[in-house]
Amino acid sequence: MPTVDEILDQIQLRGVEAALEYTKRFDGIMLTTEEIVFDPTTATAPKLPPEEVSALSFARDNICRFHEATRPQDVTITPQPGITLGERYVPLGRVGIYVPNGGYPLVSSLLMQVIPAQVAGVKDIVVAIAPKDGLALDSRWLFALQMLGVRQVLRLGGAQAVASMAYGLKGFPPVDMITGPGNRFVTEAKQEVFRRGLCGIDLIAGPSEVLVIISDPSLAENAAYDLLAQAEHADDAKGIMVTWRPEVKSAVETIVAQETRRYEKPLGQIELHLVDSPIQAVSLANRVAPEHLGLMGDEAEALENQIRTAGALFVGPYSGQALGDYTAGPSHVLPTGGSGRFLSGLTTRTFMRRMSVIHTTDDLPENYLVHTQKLAHLEGLHYHEKSMRVRHYAREDNPS
Repeated sequence: MPTVDEILDQIQLRGVEAALEYTKRFDGIMLTTEEIVFDPTTATAPKLPPEEVSALSFARDNICRFHEATRPQDVTITPQPGITLGERYVPLGRVGIYVPNGGYPLVSSLLMQVIPAQVAGVKDIVVAIAPKDGLALDSRWLFALQMLGVRQVLRLGGAQAVASMAYGLKGFPPVDMITGPGNRFVTEAKQEVFRRGLCGIDLIAGPSEVLVIISDPSLAENAAYDLLAQAEHADDAKGIMVTWRPEVKSAVETIVAQETRRYEKPLGQIELHLVDSPIQAVSLANRVAPEHLGLMGDEAEALENQIRTAGALFVGPYSGQALGDYTAGPSHVLPTGGSGRFLSGLTTRTFMRRMSVIHTTDDLPENYLVHTQKLAHLEGLHYHEKSMRVRHYAREDNPS
């Protein structure tokens, strides 16, 4: 079994040839050079049930609306006459979006990444989807790709997809940013291409997680099913409930036990914690820094502003985690494993660069030139000082 480093090295060295070999070896599918990249907009439009079309369109519109409203705007200030300062947001040129292609078509992952990139202004978007059961894509994948207007799909998965997007292939330029969750090989490959300085990445996706703080026994069913919804992602997913009321813990425990006995697929870990007070519950939540954090009960709104580290916060009777996963609007690509202490979820900012702008005119106050020279002299940087001194002399020789 080749290591991720070896896969990246081979893609760099042999390009398409290596990508084809790894796809045959890992996915059992033989592709030709011409089949690696295709344009889904040229395929016959698939027919989906009207309710699925309606749901996908509803999600698309909400995601688009949210990201248009939160797209960062350029800022300009003039602190004094003669100097204008600003921040300019510039979309990345080309991005690669990885979407897992497992048992079900995770079209929500596609929408939650492509739409923010489009709203950010990225013109060149490639989506990597591992081939499965031949070349044909599931009709729901194809519909979503066409609905979004994606024109480039890379028929690769795993580390070879990440490497191909980072290094580029013949006729397939490298990308500036790679986003999206995947298995441990995808995650390791993303870390490595970033370490090699090839492109940016969004987050290091770990096992999915939710923490629910609940105080109302009548909401036990809501909490239990949110925990179970998280646990069904994978056997390493985690659902955590925190309460200071024993009857709430007992009610949630009963529902979870009943459901897990009759559920046939593997579930992740579910933990139920009893603490002494709301303050302890919030303290625990901020230490865990969960991907998703739900607040249920009369204290929810009072506790909301005390939560500092969650990837996403869910408050209110209908704010189940699934609402955020599919239709609310904010992207569901969120920090995991406690990284919410210092990272945020995917937004339009993920697909943009922030550039500072300093613009001066002849009206620049003298003290900018004087103090800049003094600080350069203080740090012993001769040419820094001189670069400003020549400008200062030029002004004195040619006063306006």
